Amino acid sequence: MARGTLESDVMDVLWRAKRPLPVRAVLDPLKSTRPEQLAYTTVMTVVSRLADKGALERTRHGRGFVYAPTAEDEAGLAVREVLRRYGDAAVAHFVSVPATDPKAKERLRRLLEQREEA
Repeated sequence: MARGTLESDVMDVLWRAKRPLPVRAVLDPLKSTRPEQLAYTTVMTVVSRLADKGALERTRHGRGFVYAPTAEDEAGLAVREVLRRYGDAAVAHFVSVPATDPKAKERLRRLLEQREEA
């Protein structure tokens, strides 16, 4: 999922937070790292669009909403998007690569072992 700079910055704030945040809590750290002034409504629009795209989960909290990433990082979002768009065909490709690529097979084996240990 291609994102603009502000969308990427918003995602970075939410990934670092490790918990759902309201728009104001997303805006505040952005103000200190960006040269231009950001309006609350601008950030609210961005988080709303990211939620509509499936990158963020929107949950009612009091009279407003809080937002949390739907994946733990950029790679997770990319995989979700590929699976959403291509479904079983994407899974078939992911499974077939290790059969023809010894490095990919070894990487997959290590990842599976790490998952089992966790």
